[in-house]
Amino acid sequence: MNHEIPEGARPVARVLLVGRGRTLLLLHAEHEADRRRFWLTPGGGLRPHESFEDAARRELREETGQNCQVGPWVWTRRHGYFWNGRWCDQYERFFVARTDNHRIRPINRDTYVIGHRWWNPRELGASSEDFAPRRMAELIAQIIEGRYPAEPIDCGV
Repeated sequence: MNHEIPEGARPVARVLLVGRGRTLLLLHAEHEADRRRFWLTPGGGLRPHESFEDAARRELREETGQNCQVGPWVWTRRHGYFWNGRWCDQYERFFVARTDNHRIRPINRDTYVIGHRWWNPRELGASSEDFAPRRMAELIAQIIEGRYPAEPIDCGV
């Protein structure tokens, strides 16, 4: 797999935060332009000269208040979409982090985030909600169990 940041894409670090009870933290987001709601992992864009791992730790701390060690890079995706009338092209890397603390206290919450929830794989699979990536329910059980791919996989849009 090519691990280069595609030209023109915004580099983004995301965190699959696994909590006690084999749960995954997802943030509930609302698109301002059309009020569409969806669930996504904590994360955000890299600052100049910042590594993906450092950005993952910083974004996790800012968006959840959690100060966790960031583990392996397990997923990647390139995602193009319109956000409030503007075209966005993102290249994302997903890292695993684990915590026993389910308390979420954002330090710097994005304005589009309207809440959060800890999900177990069964709930994800049974839900009709929208998730980013769409294959979240299909892929997350192995991650929660601590079974990681040898190389990061493309998790799709």
